[in-house]
Amino acid sequence: MNRADRRRGGFTLLEVMVAVAILGITLTAIFASESGAVRASVRAQHYHVSTLLARCKMGEIEEKLMREGLPAIEAHGTDACCEDAEIEGYECRWTVRPVKLPANASQTQGGRAGSGGSERNVAGEAAGRVGTAGDFLAGGGDRSGLESMLIDIAVPVLMPAIEAQVRRIDVVVAWHEGESERTIDVSQFYVNENQANAEIQANGGR
Repeated sequence: MNRADRRRGGFTLLEVMVAVAILGITLTAIFASESGAVRASVRAQHYHVSTLLARCKMGEIEEKLMREGLPAIEAHGTDACCEDAEIEGYECRWTVRPVKLPANASQTQGGRAGSGGSERNVAGEAAGRVGTAGDFLAGGGDRSGLESMLIDIAVPVLMPAIEAQVRRIDVVVAWHEGESERTIDVSQFYVNENQANAEIQANGGR
């Protein structure tokens, strides 16, 4: 049998090995792509479920605050997220904490003025910017100075009342993918409207 007859009879061992190698590389790429798609789908499902659980937990905390009132100090806990609708593998870590409003910049900047180191006279400086009462009533003077003075006076009075009625709620939903932990966190501010309305009524609606 000559060489041409042998070629017509089938593939050589080298050709078979090359074909098997190409097939193996192709199948590996296909399986890797499918595996990545499955992982992405599973992760998307985790994020979807954890978002629903975070929303459920946030609602539970708001309902509890509405019933029991705001905690005076920070409150925190860890549980299975959604009461009576727990999903295995998910955990909620939540915190309710008081808020601390930033100090009024116009009062804190340069807390001491002048070479003598005396305390800033906020009302005096504002009055100097406004001008005399006669000038203001006559349409003159700098009204922005008066507004600044009113803000300087009102903000320190209002800040404690606002801080007493507002809490920050943080909810972290955690789950595991293999050996690594994944989390999402949600935060919002809760205002105790009942307490605010009660204080307004106690002050005679002022």
